Parts: sequence; C-alpha cells; structure tokens
Amino acid sequence: MAAFSSLVQAQARGVEVQAGLGYAKVFNGGGVSLAAVVERPLVSPTKPLQHALGLSFWYARTKIASTPDDSRGRNLVGLGLRYQLGLQSCCGSIQPFLAVPLQLLRSSIEDRATLVTVSANSHGVPQPPPDPPAEDRVGAAWGWGTGLELGVRLGIDENLSAHTSVQGLYQDIYADGTSNGAWNWHAGLRYQFGPS
Repeated sequence: MAAFSSLVQAQARGVEVQAGLGYAKVFNGGGVSLAAVVERPLVSPTKPLQHALGLSFWYARTKIASTPDDSRGRNLVGLGLRYQLGLQSCCGSIQPFLAVPLQLLRSSIEDRATLVTVSANSHGVPQPPPDPPAEDRVGAAWGWGTGLELGVRLGIDENLSAHTSVQGLYQDIYADGTSNGAWNWHAGLRYQFGPS
C-alpha cells in the first residue's frame, strides 16, 4: 500500500522537462551540442532518494577529425530512454544526480565536393591521400550508445531549476570505426509541471 501511495504522489507531480546547450566531443571532432529530457518521477517528492524515467534527445553538430577545416561537419542525433537517480537536496538547494542514457544514434556526414590534395613521392608521382577512418566517411550510419551522466541542479523557485552535467558515452555505430568514445557538457534549465 505504501508503494502505491508513493507512485500516486509521484504521478501527481506531473512530468519534468529539461533542456541544455553545450559542447560535445564525438569521434575526435568537437562542436555544439543540445540535449533535452522529458521524464516522470517514480517516487514521492518527500523521499531523500529520487528516481525518474524518461525520454532523452541529443543532437550534436561537430567537426570531422580527419578534415577539421570542413565547416559542415557531422550531424549526430540520439533518441532513447534515460534513468535518473538523484538526492532530494544537498547543501541547501543543490541537488546532485546520476543518469544512465540508452540511445539509438544516427551519425551522418553530408556528401560534398572536396579538394583532394596530392603529395609527390620520391619519384615525383602524385599520390592520393589515405582513406579516412570509417567514422569520417561521407554517408550515414545507425548505432546505439550508453554511458553515465553526472550533474547538479540548483533550485531557482518551486518548479524551476538550473542544471549542469557532464556525460561520458560509449558509441557503437561504425563496425570498422577506430573511435567509440564521446563526451559532452551541457548547462540549461529544468521545469516541473504540476504541483511540487
């Protein structure tokens, strides 16, 4: 009965929406990153340990490591589930949290004309540049990713708080890829719909 009561109280709080803007390093190329989460608390707001489950969205537009001067670069989109564990309050209005995302990812690099530079070998015969790694080739690929996110929230008012977080990710997108790690940093706002 107590578990049912906690669930009812959590449902009464409605959903929480958070969004942030920041920086991502993906396949050794960095760029702007945007993350958003819509989640529902799973326990009563009076519990010291807070649990939440929701949907997560991640978008990053980064440079390509093998052609860092290309301004169009890579688009990475992720959509999936996110579980969050947090403390109700620590040191006043500061609320630390830990989250685990599991996302379906799509990485794409636009097809475009590129200037091919050639180099002369010892015999003076031009040689084409080596092939880029699999993750830097033109086209799109699907995969998945998971990781850990550590962050803190700072309460602004009853339903609004600011947050910042750092996330480390493992990505499995390119079968022949040479890089699977990524990280991002975001700062943004969270709003809680419904009563506190």
